[in-house]
Amino acid sequence: MKLRVLVIVLLLAVGGAAVFVTLGGLPTAAGADTSKYLTAAATTGNVTQSVAATGTVAATETWALAFGGPPQLVADGATPTAGSGTWRVASVKAAVGQAVKKGALLATASTSDLDAQLTSARTSLRSARIQERQAKATLDAASGTAAIRQAKIQYYAAVNARREATTTVSNLRTQIREARIVAPIDGTITAVDIAPGSDSTGTAFTIASSTYDVTADVAESDISSVSMGQDATVTVAAIDAAIQGKVSAIAPAASSSDSSGVVSFPVTVTLTGGPSTLRPGMTTDITIVSASADNVLTIPSEALRGSTGSYRVQVLGADGVPVSRDVAVGLVTATTSEIKSGLTEGEIVVTGTAAQRAATSGNGNGNGRNSFGGGLALPGGGVTFSKP
Repeated sequence: MKLRVLVIVLLLAVGGAAVFVTLGGLPTAAGADTSKYLTAAATTGNVTQSVAATGTVAATETWALAFGGPPQLVADGATPTAGSGTWRVASVKAAVGQAVKKGALLATASTSDLDAQLTSARTSLRSARIQERQAKATLDAASGTAAIRQAKIQYYAAVNARREATTTVSNLRTQIREARIVAPIDGTITAVDIAPGSDSTGTAFTIASSTYDVTADVAESDISSVSMGQDATVTVAAIDAAIQGKVSAIAPAASSSDSSGVVSFPVTVTLTGGPSTLRPGMTTDITIVSASADNVLTIPSEALRGSTGSYRVQVLGADGVPVSRDVAVGLVTATTSEIKSGLTEGEIVVTGTAAQRAATSGNGNGNGRNSFGGGLALPGGGVTFSKP
């Protein structure tokens, strides 16, 4: 009987000790093996939250140029039309693909007929001015009601004749100026529809501005984080270039819904530069910076546990034992988080365990990232990290 009681007591003691150890009742030696933990140091850096989309390069402005009228700004998707009348082309000084500066002469038309008409009109204007002066002198010298009335009629007729002659001269001068086509902007010639010696009756040139926009469809889940003036990076794989830009327009209404039912909104990014090899129609990848925190204390977001307003991390001490600590966070993204308080630079935080990394690598994920974080839900991104 005593032996049976002794066995029971021993079993209870062993079981209690196991529970005690499991609950962390026994301290870990200072030389504990830390290789089982995945860690990262708190460092000073930048945290950036961004929205990704794809789009196509387009000129900020496109103009239609022609003889006989001012340049016409072409609306998106519209057929360029400009000018009036029929003009015999005298010279063409620009070709497709040529870069030109504002004010550059692109083409001229023959003005021999207009020049002759202008000479005649100037003669008529001089005659009209003489007749107006004579009529005024007659009116000033007239006496008597009938004579004054008649003099006024002649004077008013002379004034009208002089005004008509002035208008004719002005119109002819304008037409002669319209026989020259000049570039209204700095840009690139995208179409030439005239040749020397031929008649031109419509658009002669199409010119695209040397500044570019990229319009992309942003998903409804991201559009609330996009605002005017935000910085963006536009990557053009065809020319291996990364070009900076800013958000210049956000559509107030959705443009489309894809086959999965996702609604998107057009967002326009105006490029602030670009290489000479950039061309309208090139496809791009756009990254819009929706929020950023620069020169702040950062840790991998994988190290965060908890939820908004109640975050904590596991700090690895010198003895190799992780200790839970509350932290205050700022900007939190799927990869990096800003720490406002609760950590100092250089402290080591646990992001997961080696076992989790092995499990992640073995399940076909292959990216080597762990899932340590205790249910961290990121605002706007729907990213959740599971408990270890």
